[in-house]
Amino acid sequence: MPQPLNIRLFEIALGLSLGILFGHYSGVMLPHGDVIYFYIALLFTLSYLLIFRVNKQLWWFNRLWFFTLWIGLGALHYTHQFPKAFQNNSDLALYRLDNASYGLNALELKHELKPWGISRRYLAKLHCPGINSPLSVLIHTRDSLLIPHLGPDKTLWTNAIPMEIKSGPNPGGFNQKTYYHSQGIQHSVALKLDQVYCWEQHPLSLRAKAKSINTYLAKYWREAPISHEAKALALAMILGQTEDLTAEIKSEFAAAGALHILALSGLHVGLLVLLLQWALRGFKSLPFGDKIYPVLVLVALWSYALICGLSPSITRAVCMFSLWQLGQIIRRPMSGSNSVLLTYVLLLWWAPYWLFSVGFQLSFTAVLALTYIPAQCQKIGYPKNKIYRYFTELSVVGIAAQIGVGPLSVFYFSQFPLLFWLSNLLVLPMVTPLLTLGLVISIGCLILPIPELIWQVWDQLLQLILWIIGWIAEYDHLLLKDLNLLWGLVAAYYLIALFLWWSLQHPWISHRRILNLLLPYLLCGVLLGQIIHSTFKKEKFPEFTLLHRYKSTVIIAHTPKGHIALLNGQNPNKRVLSEWSKHHMVELIGTKSLPPVFSFDGVPVVVIDAQGIYPALRHGIIILTNNANIHMESLINDLAPCMILADGSNAKYLVDLWRKRANTFDQHFLDTYTKGAIETDGLQFKTYL
Repeated sequence: MPQPLNIRLFEIALGLSLGILFGHYSGVMLPHGDVIYFYIALLFTLSYLLIFRVNKQLWWFNRLWFFTLWIGLGALHYTHQFPKAFQNNSDLALYRLDNASYGLNALELKHELKPWGISRRYLAKLHCPGINSPLSVLIHTRDSLLIPHLGPDKTLWTNAIPMEIKSGPNPGGFNQKTYYHSQGIQHSVALKLDQVYCWEQHPLSLRAKAKSINTYLAKYWREAPISHEAKALALAMILGQTEDLTAEIKSEFAAAGALHILALSGLHVGLLVLLLQWALRGFKSLPFGDKIYPVLVLVALWSYALICGLSPSITRAVCMFSLWQLGQIIRRPMSGSNSVLLTYVLLLWWAPYWLFSVGFQLSFTAVLALTYIPAQCQKIGYPKNKIYRYFTELSVVGIAAQIGVGPLSVFYFSQFPLLFWLSNLLVLPMVTPLLTLGLVISIGCLILPIPELIWQVWDQLLQLILWIIGWIAEYDHLLLKDLNLLWGLVAAYYLIALFLWWSLQHPWISHRRILNLLLPYLLCGVLLGQIIHSTFKKEKFPEFTLLHRYKSTVIIAHTPKGHIALLNGQNPNKRVLSEWSKHHMVELIGTKSLPPVFSFDGVPVVVIDAQGIYPALRHGIIILTNNANIHMESLINDLAPCMILADGSNAKYLVDLWRKRANTFDQHFLDTYTKGAIETDGLQFKTYL
């Protein structure tokens, strides 16, 4: 019989998570070095034994001390595995631009990341004098002469200087610093061929070999005699390569709430496990079948992970199911909840920065919901008819997954599809035969030619899925868009959900006490906190924002009627305006053309464009746009501005030149290339001309 929820394992998982969060947000630099782990382990063991032996009645203090030590261990491990930002790390001082070392350093390429446009990206380890451990960096290049020479497990000797990855330029936009942080990367190197002096090839690592297998199989799919859409879906569903998917296909799957079908995740591994259980069930009747069966499942799962290139999402899912199978081998059956917790702890210990990965969060919240809700619904009872029962179980699984990931989806993607249950009901039954057929084709094409009939069947099945998804996506009014959800509400939701998930599986807590006493108190506390927050919160909206936009100027100003966007150029900038509006939770009342002169808080604002013509308005704000044709010294002498602003409509080299000239005359100069959008709070927009 599977064991109940392991409370100590839950405490370790929660303490490790809180410790990682503390190490990330506190900014405290904890000591480095592997020896500190020995002292922590020694302190943990001695204190645990001492408290228990001195007074067994202080069990509550023992548990609290156990939990606190894991918080400290999580914070220590995070800072050890993921050093602080480059300006706070003395080991990286040699890479400051004013103190840079131009010697050659080694860049060891680990594996290739998904390309962005024409830019190729690699994860690499930087080895150089003065750094005790190698530094994970992002290598990106557009040099067509260099790209053919790049590959996994190559070491490049270069004098390129790593730079800290900055946040997104505009509020609410894509934050590349957060994105790369969740992959353990804080620095990037823009590489060119003339910066590489020599390179050497090393034996491929396991992940590089898996990636080469994945790429080799993808070549056969791209040459298959099927439609382009079918090829793109096959590469995404079987091998995890989403580069060939068009924006239209992605938007339709997102609108139908079926985007998880395209992204390799625990869903595909779970379907594969069900398929293996059915296909290998005959081994259970053989001598030592209870050992042979889980071993075969493990081999099949990790073979599938290799075919998928050992992607992080597949590796996480395979690890969880592997722990479950190992429990069968050692005759210690493990419940789904305990296998999820153990996998969670092991993965966070391996890569603590995964806690900030959106995929990691979505995976585990979905799995936690699926380990409890369907089992409880099964206790209530399903229809006896097999057909009704099958579709009821599918519906319950889809709803349970949305209960787990719904708030996170709204928080990160600002949308929620109401027809997710319909797409799961119609498409999920087809995924298992498609996955099976796709794996058979992928392996079979290495041995012998695939018959034309099989290709036609595959093409028709995928065309049917595309038709179903397109039909559901037509009901776009059932896709809730532009949703805003505060992080405090998301945290409160998952706090309550985690409390229920833990307490209703706790072996020593009465369910009636939880539902009648503890849960109402928790809900009242969350409600009271929300009331206090909304009562004392002072809404602060930026009164003036100069966004960073390539070849165009976007200004958002607060007028007595509301916030309005002032634009120049033909690009309406709908996306950047929508992102700003969602970030500040402010609705724009409209857009207008950017005038050459207007007033802000009684201060004249002069916009100078490529013509370089400006009125004689002194002591105002100057905005330079469209590579303004000016002479900085004459401009400062003529207008004596209180500040000069420059945005992304100007060339970067020109902005750098203006900045240097302005600093020469002690002129206050700000530009969006340096720190992104320029926002001014506390001022009131009074007059718009």
